[in-house]
Amino acid sequence: ESAITLEKAILAIKILRKLVIQGLKKPEENADAMSFISKLFIEARTLLDVRKNSPPQLREHLEKYCVLHQKIWYDLLENHPFSFVQHISTCLSFICSLCFTPAGEGLLFQRFTIFCLNLLKGVLLCMEYRPAKNIEDTRDPITLQAHRIKQEFFRLETINEICTRLISNYLPLSGDDLQLWDEDPEGYAFEEGGDSWRYSWRPCCETVFLTLFHEYRESLASLLVSLVRNNHAPVDPANLTAILQKDAIYNAVGLAAFDLYDEIDFDSWLTSSLSLELGVNDSNYRIVRRRVCWLLGQWSGVKLSPELRPRLYEMLMPMLTNSEDLVVRLAAAKAMKVVIDDFEFSVEELEPYLEQVFSLLFALLKEVGECDTKLNVLNVLSYLIERVGVSIRPICSALLHYLPTLWEESANHNMLRCSILSTLVFIVQGLGTVSEGLLPFLGPVLELSTDLTQDCHIYLLEDGLELWLTLLHNTAKPYDSLLQLLPRIPPLLALGSENLRTTIYILQAYVLLCPLRVMETIGNAVVQELSTQYGDLQDEGVLMILRLVETWLRAGPPHTPQVLEPLLLMVMDAVHTGTDYPMLMSLHLSILSRLILSSHALFASLCLTTATKLNSNHNDVAGKVLDVWCDKMPCVTAPERRKLLALALSSLLTTESPVVLSRVYIVFLNVAETLNDVTRPDEQGGIIDSLMAGVGDVVLDTDDIDYETEHDSRKRQIAMQDPVHTIVLKEYVQSQVNAMALQLGETNYKEIIGNVDVETRDNLLEYVTL
Repeated sequence: ESAITLEKAILAIKILRKLVIQGLKKPEENADAMSFISKLFIEARTLLDVRKNSPPQLREHLEKYCVLHQKIWYDLLENHPFSFVQHISTCLSFICSLCFTPAGEGLLFQRFTIFCLNLLKGVLLCMEYRPAKNIEDTRDPITLQAHRIKQEFFRLETINEICTRLISNYLPLSGDDLQLWDEDPEGYAFEEGGDSWRYSWRPCCETVFLTLFHEYRESLASLLVSLVRNNHAPVDPANLTAILQKDAIYNAVGLAAFDLYDEIDFDSWLTSSLSLELGVNDSNYRIVRRRVCWLLGQWSGVKLSPELRPRLYEMLMPMLTNSEDLVVRLAAAKAMKVVIDDFEFSVEELEPYLEQVFSLLFALLKEVGECDTKLNVLNVLSYLIERVGVSIRPICSALLHYLPTLWEESANHNMLRCSILSTLVFIVQGLGTVSEGLLPFLGPVLELSTDLTQDCHIYLLEDGLELWLTLLHNTAKPYDSLLQLLPRIPPLLALGSENLRTTIYILQAYVLLCPLRVMETIGNAVVQELSTQYGDLQDEGVLMILRLVETWLRAGPPHTPQVLEPLLLMVMDAVHTGTDYPMLMSLHLSILSRLILSSHALFASLCLTTATKLNSNHNDVAGKVLDVWCDKMPCVTAPERRKLLALALSSLLTTESPVVLSRVYIVFLNVAETLNDVTRPDEQGGIIDSLMAGVGDVVLDTDDIDYETEHDSRKRQIAMQDPVHTIVLKEYVQSQVNAMALQLGETNYKEIIGNVDVETRDNLLEYVTL
């Protein structure tokens, strides 16, 4: 009967919770609602007394009923903070008397305590209870009222007592913690992230401590510093109570590292007592060793002299050996990752220890059994490989032999496979062309990761594409296992979305690696897919496609323009319309320039097709395109592109087309301005083309300037053959002017030149003879 009554009470309080929190816009204006909230504090206290002496079968219902009281307070604070102001004082007194004084002994249970501590944290952090920096500027009087209530409650002795109790009663490890450590070390070492403080004991206690310390740092710093000073020396390994207390204090100091920056000299603490404590090998002392490893990670990025960094590696390495407790080893691995993930990290400092650190982490990876633990250790290894780059080459062969086995074992763990893929990305970057030896393993891995018919692609696709791209960048020639992946590209392009960028980069890498094979295998399918998407993409997506088209025209076989025709027609349309913003227009004009330089007939054919589509005359279309070109050319800022456009315009001078001849003056104006931009005086007093290969540095748009990949070499090779870097603009313009004069005859030529304005003619005469 009692159980039924309790169930009814639980249902009733759930309904009341909905009514108060969601049914009232301003609960504080409803006297009944506020009276109900006030009575909950008295009732909750009574329920705790009842629960203490209740039979076990009722205890679960009573606990649930108690927690529902707290949920109403918490919801009110979160959703209607101003309605909660009149209850702040009662709430804080209720929490502190139960959680931080002997009055709560024997009454509390874990879920209730977690809710109490979260409620305390909620009051401390509530933004609506914070006045402006200058209190007079605070607009809402209720905010000031809440601030006054908090100030009156959180006096110095109160916050000192709460802080001391948190460290002495809430942060120490419990008997259950130590039992789990012994029975399931990997399960114990696994750290919950996210919002685990809402429902898990340790994260809850730690976040409440950190919140309190952060709010009242100036008052509490001296308390914590004195606790460290009194407990920094190693303790008797047989005294478990002292060890647990030391662990809690060190935990508090690690959590509050940023707030204690000015209070603690971490360098001297590290070199004196912390290094000694890592040397105490007693079984009980593993608790302190693990905490010190964690502490090194917490403080290394906050306050550590650069010269002590090697000492840090020396201290952590013994903690990774297989004679050490597994939980300590996992803590040391995590600390190692934090230490190398530092702004001041230097590969040179780690170099003497790199091989040993790598082999210790690798041994740990093989030894652990749980998927999550393997994932964490592999992440540390992966990060280490990323940070040291090519230095990894001599030492990672054992890992390379192990990864295929780990890949097979992780068939049911997609997240672990994601981590393997991202590790492989860093390994391939570090190994460069040496990674070609991994293709028998990487080929099938990439096939699986990019197979859209397999469910696992949802997890693996993003990292798989990244690995595929990295492998192409570091491959010297097109191996069969890479060529077999080509048919995967069109369906991946059709998928669009967030992977479109990487897929286009992959396609671009293939175009430079094996242009003819790409054209024969997937050329038409790719062009069709990109043409379909072109109109729906944002400017950023269109830019990626245009860059690909330009690369294809530069590197592809002679019949490339015919295959790319659907996309080239879109480029022609865009120039004819003339409304795209400068960066897009710059690429459109660059693509047309390359087309004109390779074949005038192709350009004429595109004009004809566009004219037919627009029901216009092809000369009108060509004229409009030239007008837009000459109008927009000043907006093209990159010297390489300006020169390319000028070369193409100069090339048109010999077409004998009336469309071009009637616009010679504007063509000459743009060519003259480009000559001003790209020529410079040499040491002998002559003038040279600054963009010629071998003159200065030919700048490449490489992805990473730290090291040159095979892909970068291919880009450089293509650049060295580019008309921009092989044709001297001044000489080309001169030859085109001479050819035009011969074609037109002296009278017509002089008439046309006579129509060019004096300023443009004088400018041109600085470079060429007219």
